[in-house]
Amino acid sequence: MAEATPGFVSDLFRLDEKRALITGGRGALAEAMASTLADLGCSVALASRKAADCEDTARRIADRFGVQAFGMACDISDEGSVEAVVAETVSRLGGLDILVNNAGASWWGLPQDIPLKGWNKVMDVNVTGTFLACRHAARHMIPNGGGVIINIASVGAFLSYRPDAGQVVPYTTSKAAVVHLTSDLAAQWAEHGVRVNAIAPGSIETGMTETLDADIQAKTKAGILLGRFGAPTEVSGALALLASDAGSFITGQTFLVDGGQSHA
Repeated sequence: MAEATPGFVSDLFRLDEKRALITGGRGALAEAMASTLADLGCSVALASRKAADCEDTARRIADRFGVQAFGMACDISDEGSVEAVVAETVSRLGGLDILVNNAGASWWGLPQDIPLKGWNKVMDVNVTGTFLACRHAARHMIPNGGGVIINIASVGAFLSYRPDAGQVVPYTTSKAAVVHLTSDLAAQWAEHGVRVNAIAPGSIETGMTETLDADIQAKTKAGILLGRFGAPTEVSGALALLASDAGSFITGQTFLVDGGQSHA
């Protein structure tokens, strides 16, 4: 255990010389997470199907925080594509210490009406894609002394919605699978020094939340103890903890960052 001297807590959170890959690397939440890691000194690679968006975000990160950052294309449901982005991250950054699995998909509809292609799309991205990224990252981390994997789940993994509040059975089911996958991988890889945790955000003011009808947004806010949606940067604290040595004794856990949505 490190000696408790002035500054030791802030030092635990530093990520200087660390290298991270964020899948689902476009959008406000991805940029907030990349900014969090970069602010702590970490180099960042961003990957999604829309490479141009990732490249734009990476340029902002590099300019703002003075770290190396780049974007690239990735189809998270295709193993060859996932393997390639992990390899490119290792090549361009010199290694891979932190993986953040943020890629996600949803499909709206009543379960009796959802086409199989909708169910499969969500599972391919949210479950299979998360597994593929975890395993290819681990194949680098294990022989190199360990690393950190953080899967982005959802408060939906712990909730079941009535039709008037949400018709997202494939999404919530897939995120529940991510929670269990996180626990399983933590148990499998602990002996190799790979910590695996998840963050389960609640309703954040970005992405899927913005597509909801106004009445559903109002109902959702009414079910949150803090009475509002979260900001993307309100995930930063949990991310910084789990990515850094401040969370060195944490693995197999899912951290809810939901404003009390799961307890309302």
